[in-house]
Amino acid sequence: MLRGKNIIHWRRTFVAMVVAVCATAGSVRLLVPDLMLSHIFAVRETEPAVTADVDVAGRLDTDFIPQNPIVRPAPEPVTITLSLDHTRPASTYLQEAGLDGDTARRWEAYFDAAAGGRNFEKGHSLTILKDPETGDLRGLRYNLDDRIAVSEQTYGAGVFRSSQELIRYVFRPVAVSFKLRSNFLQDAGRQDLPRSIIDTLDYAFRNDQPLSSLPRGSNIKLIYQEKVSRDGSARFATGIQAASISFGGKTLTAFAFRDENGEPRLYDGDGVALGPQALLMPVNFDRVSSEFSLRRYHPILHEYRAHEGVDLAARFGAPVKAVADGQVESAGWCGGLGRCVRIRHEGGIVSIYGHLSRIADGIREGSTVRVGQFIGEVGSSGLSTGPHLHYAIEKDGQYVNPLNQDLGVNHRVSPRLRALFDRFKQDYLTALNHLPTGGHFTVALPSASAAGNVVISTAGASRSSGSRVARHAFSAIARVEHTAVAMPISGRASIMR
Repeated sequence: MLRGKNIIHWRRTFVAMVVAVCATAGSVRLLVPDLMLSHIFAVRETEPAVTADVDVAGRLDTDFIPQNPIVRPAPEPVTITLSLDHTRPASTYLQEAGLDGDTARRWEAYFDAAAGGRNFEKGHSLTILKDPETGDLRGLRYNLDDRIAVSEQTYGAGVFRSSQELIRYVFRPVAVSFKLRSNFLQDAGRQDLPRSIIDTLDYAFRNDQPLSSLPRGSNIKLIYQEKVSRDGSARFATGIQAASISFGGKTLTAFAFRDENGEPRLYDGDGVALGPQALLMPVNFDRVSSEFSLRRYHPILHEYRAHEGVDLAARFGAPVKAVADGQVESAGWCGGLGRCVRIRHEGGIVSIYGHLSRIADGIREGSTVRVGQFIGEVGSSGLSTGPHLHYAIEKDGQYVNPLNQDLGVNHRVSPRLRALFDRFKQDYLTALNHLPTGGHFTVALPSASAAGNVVISTAGASRSSGSRVARHAFSAIARVEHTAVAMPISGRASIMR
């Protein structure tokens, strides 16, 4: 019995010893790595510092810093701007610019994608950009009209880009002074005056002194406004600000000023509107083919009825003009009168223009027209036997004979605006008096705002800054400057626009 108890006690003692040994071994295993790490760090702390000669990853070697290569920008391209003298495919012009046939046709295809056509049109402005060193074509800019241009350029390796862009303009006044040496038209042409400015001067002074009969030695001074595209490819005269013509001890003056309705007119120094206030007839006609009558036999309807106007026989397509300032009451189809325009004037007067072949762009209900403005063309629309203009006038709702009606209105600067007019007049006189005779000049106008500008016709109002060139001009890198360059007037933007 005792022997059995001793065996049990021994077994328990053995198990306890085994457990104790295992626990001790585990503790040693946990402690040894920490002791080894501590020893390693202690040893490293006692080692001498690494010398500066040893390469360390990430260290910047200051002995050699590579220099960035110097990148020089491409030289500015040579710009050639011209007004096209023929309508031809774009590829034809581009081959003249030095491109081979295949490359020119690729340029043309990209141009077509942006412009909707492959032709460069006569009279439009084209700007060519060439590399000054190699002569290679870098790009082009073509004015589709006075608002939109197509720009095309190459980035090399057959990469092209073409797009439409708005043409951006700046407005500037131009002062011109010259002495008459022959006749007015010739001398005005030598001064590069736009046709619209010449027409406006002639219109303003025709009642006092026709420009065609001005004597030699007359001094002409004027200030007009033009708008110029920022790239210089297009230029438009927009109207006269002030003018003076001196001859034989007499001086005629004209000053632009906006009336109470905001419409610009030319006035003399006394504030009286210049130029005819109304036209006698709206069209140049051959004869009166049918007169005003309360009972006339109608050649198509074969019945007697009132003919409430006059028929003016004229060639088909002849321009029809508004007989006086007014507002369009209606423009379109008017039954038996075909295409017609009705214009309401001051004093309860309405003028009617019938049987037109077409109505001018911009002539629509509510639009404002000026005396002499083109409103349509003679035709034979509606109940008509041939090309003629039916011209009629209503006065207070009743038709009257247009051949004996006076539509003239004596426009004057209103008393309420007279002080403002006098201030503008004095500013303009000061500027005109400081102009030397002969050339284009820069002058200062002190006023901060403007009274307006006046233009009578738009014929020839636009022109390109580039002269017309022969077909070989593309190959030449040259630029011809006019001897009398139009200079902007400093001091203010003197035209309301």
